[in-house]
Amino acid sequence: MSFSTLIPYFRARLSAKHPDLSEWTDAFNVDNIPATKLNKAYHVELLPANYVGTAHVILAFRAQVRVRVFVKGYAKPELAVDKATFYADSIIKECCKSTNRLTQPSIKNVLPISVDVKALALTNDNAAYLDLTFECTLMLNPDAP
Repeated sequence: MSFSTLIPYFRARLSAKHPDLSEWTDAFNVDNIPATKLNKAYHVELLPANYVGTAHVILAFRAQVRVRVFVKGYAKPELAVDKATFYADSIIKECCKSTNRLTQPSIKNVLPISVDVKALALTNDNAAYLDLTFECTLMLNPDAP
């Protein structure tokens, strides 16, 4: 049981649903994705986790995970928004499907918190990114190896 299971869970869900997406693996910086790789790139980031209680020896946490998907609309900026909303629906469905979210050894639940589509930059309105935040209930056993 580990926080280290969170990012692989989301990678697996995105790969299963959208094999056309490629991960930008820079740990924190998404501002340096090259324009040639920007379309259909995604980034997974751990956000703060909060301790929520103890049941016997198990420590429960609510950990937030941020998933960003970058898309281009090219000559039509509205296409970027359309693509982003398509990805929002399908990614949330895949990540929150009961057979996925409730069957993990240490992740006990995955629920969406927020969905936002944003312009990449004020000077670049033909590209957008989808910003999803999920809350994951994680159980950690400090007595386990």
